[in-house]
Amino acid sequence: MGVLAILSLLLAVIQIISGFAVTQALAKYVAELKGKGEDFSAHFLSALTLKASSALIICLIFYPISEIVSSTLLKSTSLHVLIKLALLDAFISAFIPVFSSLLLGVGLLRRMALCNIFSSIARWTGIVTFAYLGYGLYGAVLGWVVGDLFGAVIYAVVSVSLVRIDGDMFRKSVRLIHPLLGFSWPLLVASIVAFIYARYDQALVIAFLPLGDVGVYNISCKAFGVISGIALALGQSLFPYYGMTYGKGRHEDISNAIRRASRYMMLIMFPLSLGLASTARPVITLFAGNQYEPGWSVLAIMSVFGLVYGIQPAFSGLLIIYERTKTVMFINIMSVLVSLVLLPIVGILGLNGLALIKGISLLATLILNVIFVSKVVRVEVDREVLAKASASASIMATVVFFIQQVYYSKFLLPFYVLAGAATYFLGIRALKVVDDSDIQLLTQIIGERSALLIGRIAGCKRDNRKRRV
Repeated sequence: MGVLAILSLLLAVIQIISGFAVTQALAKYVAELKGKGEDFSAHFLSALTLKASSALIICLIFYPISEIVSSTLLKSTSLHVLIKLALLDAFISAFIPVFSSLLLGVGLLRRMALCNIFSSIARWTGIVTFAYLGYGLYGAVLGWVVGDLFGAVIYAVVSVSLVRIDGDMFRKSVRLIHPLLGFSWPLLVASIVAFIYARYDQALVIAFLPLGDVGVYNISCKAFGVISGIALALGQSLFPYYGMTYGKGRHEDISNAIRRASRYMMLIMFPLSLGLASTARPVITLFAGNQYEPGWSVLAIMSVFGLVYGIQPAFSGLLIIYERTKTVMFINIMSVLVSLVLLPIVGILGLNGLALIKGISLLATLILNVIFVSKVVRVEVDREVLAKASASASIMATVVFFIQQVYYSKFLLPFYVLAGAATYFLGIRALKVVDDSDIQLLTQIIGERSALLIGRIAGCKRDNRKRRV
């Protein structure tokens, strides 16, 4: 498992360095040009050329010295074939983020999700098949190659109709490489800083805390990763709309979208974050084992700060869309500096201190995002929902916590979840958070019958909706 972790790290480093973060720039330009009704094929070809060529160069540099790389990273020259397979996978997988950014910019999130699902299925099918055939570690890496090759092909198939390719387009794409690099280099720095920051806390655990704390902290981070993953997906879903609306010059519509998006994200993320905080102990022990129970307080602290994700996704990508890439770099660097300043807390509180630092860093990032986004577009958060959703989620977490004090068992986690959900919905109903516009939106998404059912549960009557429509 340690070998695979190192190879995964190698792949991640190559993916970050190759392409100079042009995939983030591509999503912005595709969405903006689509909003203007202009062709984005040249930008796509420019990003694809730069990403693929830089990945190829990196892989060709390391391929002949794979034995040296294997000796350095894997402590054995006999595993150099794994390095070669990993380099092959790095080149193949370099195409995927370019196609993914194209689909994201166009707003075809369903195609994007399906490509990821089929690619994952192919990857795990390959891993299991090669493992069954007795290839061991080599089979696992071969599974990566198969999955990423399938993913690149299927991404290409679903994306080919979106771009126009001819000789003139290639010449235009070459001319765009320089401005793309000029736009994206701060994003590259920000990505490198974020990559290091995502792993430095684990290095701190190894360096300053008992070895047994490493596993405890990793498990807590993985559990909290569910919350951050949902927030990332919600933020990505807004990116195409923001980009296209920016391209049309409708900045007031972006402001209205921020307010509307923050409303629904708070209603979703606040109960998820505080719910995970209140059930941290049974979640850790049920899914990871009793030996990781000391990590429940770490997960609880992280989850409380996860409330940030109820607002943060509403601003997702706006600084990139408004071409404030240096500001993105500055925010990422500042979040790391905040963590470094607070480092002495680790010596006092141990793992809990590290979780507290991580949470404060998230909060600082949110505050800086709000400050800088407000300089380019009007920012307004639904304060009524902020207060009511916070109150409902807090009451829910308190109720769940006290239920566990009365009778605790990790196997009662489903009951705790149901009790929490019921309490939250009662709070939402009592405070009349859901209104007619929410039901109208739900009708478009899940159908009228289901929307009206949710409306009745949340205390929004159908008669009122009909009268206001």
